[in-house]
Amino acid sequence: MRTGFLAFIIAMSFVAVLPALGQNQPTFNDVAFGVVPLDGGGNVTLMMDIYLPPVGRPPFPLVIWIHGGGWQGGTYNNVPATALQLRNDGVAIASTRYRLSGEAIFPAQIHDIKGAVRFLRANAATFNLDPTRFASWGSSAGGHLSALLAMSAGEAALEGSSGGNLAFSSAVQTCVDYFGPTDILNMGLDITTPPGSGIDHDAPASPESKLVGWDDPGQGIGDIRANIANPAPPYPSLVALCNQVNPITWVDTSDPRTFIAHGTNDTTVPIMQSTRLGTALTAAGLTHQYTQVPGAGHGGFPASVEIAAQEFILSGFTSDKLPGDLDCDNLVDTDDITPFVQRMTSPAVYLFANPLCHPRNGDINTDGVVNGRDIAGFVELLLP
Repeated sequence: MRTGFLAFIIAMSFVAVLPALGQNQPTFNDVAFGVVPLDGGGNVTLMMDIYLPPVGRPPFPLVIWIHGGGWQGGTYNNVPATALQLRNDGVAIASTRYRLSGEAIFPAQIHDIKGAVRFLRANAATFNLDPTRFASWGSSAGGHLSALLAMSAGEAALEGSSGGNLAFSSAVQTCVDYFGPTDILNMGLDITTPPGSGIDHDAPASPESKLVGWDDPGQGIGDIRANIANPAPPYPSLVALCNQVNPITWVDTSDPRTFIAHGTNDTTVPIMQSTRLGTALTAAGLTHQYTQVPGAGHGGFPASVEIAAQEFILSGFTSDKLPGDLDCDNLVDTDDITPFVQRMTSPAVYLFANPLCHPRNGDINTDGVVNGRDIAGFVELLLP
């Protein structure tokens, strides 16, 4: 049997196998996970889409995608290709709705995100998810909520009760924050020229002012900052609310590994907002990667940054790097045959299917290369 299986592997090594590509339709569409109140009265049903991967073996690690839109727009129905590509590495994706600022002011947004995480963890078996391997990823306002989710695990003030499942944790093990705001009291002061800003962050009409509900004429974030030491109501509560918005407020040594990326020419969110977070993570001794993307604006990152973010997520999901685990699911089994063949015969195809995901895991005999000399060792791993 062993000889026949070895012959099969050798024969397969002459075939270039393209990576499995899943459809861009949710496996589970519009999954309801809670009913929450609106500030103006009435309720709204929170929903999410869940995309299971076409490869790998359940239970699958999960990335929770959080959309941007200044907390006042956007939809969970539009997941970027760079997130969906992770399905080809055996990673599930969930994209969730949250109340927008015109529906409810902060902390409704983070309450809903945490409710989504609790729901997914509580129903992990139903959706074939691994509740010990959750990551969050968002851009702009979604990047802010991704970072806030990661930094505030277990904080009662931000947990809320959206969707219930309060016995389950809302923590994530990895965070990706693309150009998210942090210290909204200082966004206006963080603007540099160049690149300048297309938003008056201090004005009542700014996304930040709407987020905290101080958006009538004569109000705004600038007014709150000007009254930061004013003991007269409502300023103490407004200052406290703005500080709750800030992920840096909640940073401690228990927080997860974090990837931050921000364009140097961003005229929507000043890059200093990400620098502030990176500095706080460094001070806390936390594992993180902060990438300033030269020339990039509010998004539009090159492929190298997107791949680095994917790699950061995958490396967190596959912390125990097993020789022979070519599909990065923490198992050495027959699902690794195709990527093993890809690694030997078409390294570029392998790296496309598994972006920078432990490219030497096929080096079974540890001689520094992946080639035919590793076949026997790979067979031994599959058929001990």
